[in-house]
Amino acid sequence: MRRERLAAAARYLTTVLLTVILIPLTGSVWVWSLLILLVLLPVVSACCNLYVRRHLEGQFRLATTAAKDSGCQGHLVLKNTSRLPAVKLLGTVGIVNDLTREEETMEFSSAVGAGQETALEFTLESSHCGRLYVFVKSVKLMDWFGLIPLKVPLKAAARMTVLPELFACDVELGPVSAVSEDGSASSRGDDRTEVYQLREYQAGDDVRQIHWKLSSKLDSLILREAGASISRSVLVFWDKRLPCAPKIMDTLAETTASVCQGLSDKGLPFDLGWTEGEEPELRQISSEEELLQTIPALVTQGGDPDCLLPEMTGYSRVIYLSSELPEQLPEESVFFLICAQEGKEEGKMVLFSPESYQERLERLEI
Repeated sequence: MRRERLAAAARYLTTVLLTVILIPLTGSVWVWSLLILLVLLPVVSACCNLYVRRHLEGQFRLATTAAKDSGCQGHLVLKNTSRLPAVKLLGTVGIVNDLTREEETMEFSSAVGAGQETALEFTLESSHCGRLYVFVKSVKLMDWFGLIPLKVPLKAAARMTVLPELFACDVELGPVSAVSEDGSASSRGDDRTEVYQLREYQAGDDVRQIHWKLSSKLDSLILREAGASISRSVLVFWDKRLPCAPKIMDTLAETTASVCQGLSDKGLPFDLGWTEGEEPELRQISSEEELLQTIPALVTQGGDPDCLLPEMTGYSRVIYLSSELPEQLPEESVFFLICAQEGKEEGKMVLFSPESYQERLERLEI
């Protein structure tokens, strides 16, 4: 944009200089008239632009969602409601990923006739998931010669969510000690996250309750018979409070969504939570449809460092995702999934990196 203005100024000054040289050579009154016009026209044009700039409007047209690494076409519609043309508009569009905090800009140049509108096409593409905030950062209306810029109070913004890519994640929930408040063992029920007993598979049983790992060892199909619910069984929680590289944030988003998909594939209800704002977000997921509706909200923005953690003692299992182990470890029922480039696994923990996460998390036994 600056280069264009310098080029316009160079052309104008060259024209003025040549006109001045021609005056003594020709002595023509027309050359004098041309010089006067060259001096006055930029001023007249700038005065006209003072009127035009108050009648310029803008609007973005974007898809609501998009896939990673896929170019999504968008439009910035500029409308001129004045009776004079906007000869040249120079502007900058800002793009911010609210999840990864990445920022970039792109420039545009356009003209809009009197009482008309024009649509500028552009392509949005992101290698990381998250909500993209697209907004007009600045617009300047140039005079006919491109010399005098006037700031245009044009406001326009839109948002588009780049969804995480899901990968195959087979989540096996091992049996837990399910004891009710009075100390008695849980009874048979319909909560698939509470195991009443393990027995051989019988015709008509739900195949989603087969314990595949144990079955492969015993060379016989073993079924996990559901017990009565005595607690909110499973919480998948993504702690986004710690700042981390965009690639790690993107990996954690895909891992969280894929772990949830793995639970949903087995018909297991669970709670999904994440840090955002002053209070953590918490959603109850009982079907794949509810999960797909929640994923866009999951990747909306990064975490607030002052956000409180939810109460986890009411869950029999907690799958805790973060870029670092928390300083104060939660209850023993917590299983940690930590995304980092280096580190050491300890206790109930799986360590993975943006390069190895799909391989490391292909099968999880919680």
